[in-house]
Amino acid sequence: MMFPETQALILQRLEHDYGFKAKGNNKLRGRCPDCKHKEASAWTFADEPWVIFCPRKNHCGKENHVRDLYPDLFEKWEKRFQPTPQDPNKTVNAYLVEGRGFPLDQLKQLNYSQEYYKSQEHNLGSITLRFPITDEEGNEGWWQRILDDHGVLQKTTFKFGWLSQHHAWTTPNTNYIESKEIWITEGIFDTIALWLSGITSFSALAAGNYPSIFLNHIAQKCAEAGKSLPKLIWAFDNDNAGHEGILKNIEKAISDGFECEAALPPGGRKKTDWNDLYKQDRLKFTDLETYKYYGSLLIAAKPVDKGILIYKRYGSKSFPFDFHKQVHWFKLDMEKYDDYMKGIDFDDDNEDWVKEEKDQAVAERRDAAILHAADTKLLMDCLPKGLYYQYMQEIDEADYYFQVDFPRGGKTVKNTFSASHIASAAEFKKRLLHIAPGKFYRGNSQQLDAFLERELTDIKRVELINYVGYHAEHQTYVIGDIAYQAGKQFKINKEDYFELPRHVNLKCKAPFHLKINANQADYQKQWITDFIDAYQVKGLLALTAFFSSLFAQQIRKMHKSFPFVELVGEPGTGKTTLLQFLWKLFGRVNYEGIDPNPGKTSKAGLTRTFRQVSNLPIVLIESDREGETAAKQFNWDTLKTLYDGSSLGAQGVKNGGNETYEPPFMGTLIISQNAEIIASEAVMGRIVHVKFYKDQLTKTGLYASRRLSKYEPENVSQFILQCLAKEKNILETYDLNLQKHDDYLHQEQFGIEVSRVVHNHAQLMALFDAMCQHIIDVPEQMQKKVHAELIVMAQNRDKILKSDSTIVQNFWNTVEEMEDAINNPQHHDSVVNHSARSDLFAINFAQLYKVAADYRYSLPDVNELQNALRHSLHYRFIEANKVIQSKITSSSKRCWIFEKPVSNRD
Repeated sequence: MMFPETQALILQRLEHDYGFKAKGNNKLRGRCPDCKHKEASAWTFADEPWVIFCPRKNHCGKENHVRDLYPDLFEKWEKRFQPTPQDPNKTVNAYLVEGRGFPLDQLKQLNYSQEYYKSQEHNLGSITLRFPITDEEGNEGWWQRILDDHGVLQKTTFKFGWLSQHHAWTTPNTNYIESKEIWITEGIFDTIALWLSGITSFSALAAGNYPSIFLNHIAQKCAEAGKSLPKLIWAFDNDNAGHEGILKNIEKAISDGFECEAALPPGGRKKTDWNDLYKQDRLKFTDLETYKYYGSLLIAAKPVDKGILIYKRYGSKSFPFDFHKQVHWFKLDMEKYDDYMKGIDFDDDNEDWVKEEKDQAVAERRDAAILHAADTKLLMDCLPKGLYYQYMQEIDEADYYFQVDFPRGGKTVKNTFSASHIASAAEFKKRLLHIAPGKFYRGNSQQLDAFLERELTDIKRVELINYVGYHAEHQTYVIGDIAYQAGKQFKINKEDYFELPRHVNLKCKAPFHLKINANQADYQKQWITDFIDAYQVKGLLALTAFFSSLFAQQIRKMHKSFPFVELVGEPGTGKTTLLQFLWKLFGRVNYEGIDPNPGKTSKAGLTRTFRQVSNLPIVLIESDREGETAAKQFNWDTLKTLYDGSSLGAQGVKNGGNETYEPPFMGTLIISQNAEIIASEAVMGRIVHVKFYKDQLTKTGLYASRRLSKYEPENVSQFILQCLAKEKNILETYDLNLQKHDDYLHQEQFGIEVSRVVHNHAQLMALFDAMCQHIIDVPEQMQKKVHAELIVMAQNRDKILKSDSTIVQNFWNTVEEMEDAINNPQHHDSVVNHSARSDLFAINFAQLYKVAADYRYSLPDVNELQNALRHSLHYRFIEANKVIQSKITSSSKRCWIFEKPVSNRD
């Protein structure tokens, strides 16, 4: 059964994602979610589209369950199925049907109820599904499943003040005394699944609980009726807790006089329980024998016992197997087996010989022969388990990710094995010793191949990325142990990767760690008040730059570009403290940025830094302008291509060929310096310039900044999660407001002529609006001040692009003053211009600085000045270090050549 609400949502998703449409016979056809075959041959039932079938058996043949494709459609039960007066249990009924796959008409006798749970700690609540526990008269309790845990609530609770220890949950109208065997599960839903399949069962409520109250009741009733005790089948979950619970409880139950066996659901990379098997119709009689076999492997007393069980089932005479977190090798010596079996000699003419007795004797002899001929050898005193194959397609890099467990309580480790590591026994032995101290591989290459074939056949594939942030193809953010896709949060699984919808498995090889607290209850929203008090308008602009970076790739896709942001101010204006706090909002601790100065960071190191992030900022901080590194100032023009997300450069792929890897720039650029950037007009036009002044500092702001510095990442890093959760709304608001601000800034009254300047500042305006509307509360008056500041910033940037920078203007003013004031003793018409042409100005910097020193004129550092003069407009820069014949010295001089403005020509 599928509720109409869910059916409609599923059909809508299938049509949108895979093109499913009605094709008659109550079926829908579309593309397979796995092979995505263009002929749209996959199909599902229109009325109950639980499973999508791919008929291309030779190429795919996968069966995709919609619960796996769209897990979000099977959540938020309270919101999707609200109770009504006619159906007060509608929420839990929907959960039982769609979440657990149970038929409602058979569950009525279970006496469950719909209740409500409220957590005072988190101030959150949820509808719950409650089952009474009545195995002890006069001491009734209950267990309940919380349907919507909101990511923070515990999923199950017992009756407050009631102790669940030794209790059990039993099914109604079940004659446990007459049963030959009773299956005991961990959870109530597992017991219901077995009960609906005709299997006598009850729930022990937890793997660590021995249900002595009900078992004692069974023993007492059997004794009173003169019946033998039923056999107990301990059927807990197939995980470590379940295994330990089974072994402990079997030992206890045997001491209480019960005969015991074990049963386990199938193991695998994805946990399967009895409820899952019920939904898959895999609880038939023949299935149960298989699950008992899995249980017998668990409770085998010795390695050879387990090896013999495997041999009897599959017939292979040599194979690897694990026992108590060790790897052993089983071998059946056929010569010993045959010799032992030769001793069988039964007289067929003996009329007293019963066939059944003969068969039994032969079977016993065969078992004895197998035990005699079986041998096991320890291969590894640990248990390596191949988890998945991780690959980075762009650079053709791949590894196998293994988990290594240790016996005797050793701590699990996880690490990679390359293809060369597993290609031979010697290489495997070395790699194992490297990641698992003191653990040797004792086998040969043939035994290793057999072990690895077991571990790596049909191994899961996981896509690996080597940056932190946004994966554009999958539209997913990966930030530390959390991922966001379409506003939904995903936690990293126990195997260190993210399992996302549509069979996407994603892992981040993080170049740095983000310390993000996902608990929204710890979020201290008042930081924004302190932030505004401390930094006012300029701080909000810096915050907008960080906030905006989270959506850079989506914005570049919509509008082809994303502006650089420059935070400039003299020392002591609080830029460092501001940046460190902004990084806290993203979970990055004690970090400001990277100095791009060649004396501090190599070109290769800087390139790698730019490739470390996607939809996160790269912050370039103040580079030295004095000392021995001053001659190696960073060339800002090299960053021009980052504006539209182009590549910063190519790197070779280590595959023996000529391939190169040119990843695009996926982050944003924020520059924090004491002095303004001096670069070409093309770069300057790409920058939104935010200027900090000391006179903006107040006592109130000082105290607020001190309070701000005391916030820890665990109290404010929820900011980034709130941004990612509202990705769709933020981008819609941005897109809606951008054109409005762009049109406004283009008005004649502002006099802004450069379209790129308008576009850059309109983008920041629209993003600031989106941040205020969806993420933080900013007073309306303050919002108006930010808009006004952005208008002034756009006007100033437009003027700068039409004129020289301050350092260049001051320089030429000084040069012109020197020309007018200094008399040349040799009667030349200039003291510093070496060019004989009337339209050119040629400067030899050594001579210029000597004259300035002689006549006490102040000039800036020569390296900083030369960098700025390359972008001189009034005196247009032509060429650097050109050798000319000097009219001043009548000798060859190496000069910088500029074109004079028309007004200054003779």
